[in-house]
Amino acid sequence: MAGRVRGAQQERSRERREALLRAAIELIAEGGTRSVTHRAVSARAGLPPASAGYYFTTSQELIEQALRFHVREWSASLSAVIDGAAKSATSVRQFGERLVRALIAGEQGVSVAVYEVYLEAARNPALREVVQESMAAFEEVAAGHLSRLGARDPRGAAKSFVAIVDGFALHRLANPLPHEEHVEALLVTMSGMLLAHRLDRDELFRRIDEVR
Repeated sequence: MAGRVRGAQQERSRERREALLRAAIELIAEGGTRSVTHRAVSARAGLPPASAGYYFTTSQELIEQALRFHVREWSASLSAVIDGAAKSATSVRQFGERLVRALIAGEQGVSVAVYEVYLEAARNPALREVVQESMAAFEEVAAGHLSRLGARDPRGAAKSFVAIVDGFALHRLANPLPHEEHVEALLVTMSGMLLAHRLDRDELFRRIDEVR
């Protein structure tokens, strides 16, 4: 009996902590990292005012843990998107089109939170480590899939992949293109990146020189 009670208490504690982390991400997306206070996060999560302070000593810790939590969820979502695009695709082009459309369809307002933290990390060295961890997590997801697509250096290709996805998503948030234009632009860029990473360096620049 005592074990079941303790287990139920631990589950409730986990749920409250996750609710606070999700609330923090929502607040970052809406107002930047400065909007994250213990009281504001507790209120957004629908919990008593002191709740966030019970789980997180400082607002900085809360922001860092919220980003890590968001990144884990986003990485799992990204992996599912790539797996879904690759499933039954009969060509690299078909895979690319499916992937691009799935990435764009999956963009959510909460992704603004990640870019808010990126900007804050440029001013606050304490956040740079968690940003580096987040990028490494995204790259880890992408590297395995890019290897199967023939990338010579999957980890290098993954860095390019994440930079492109981030850049296009940020552009779309700030100055969106019409949907099909955005799809085509991202598809062409992704295709060029993959081609570049499937060729060796000499072959890549030989082909570039041929275009001149």
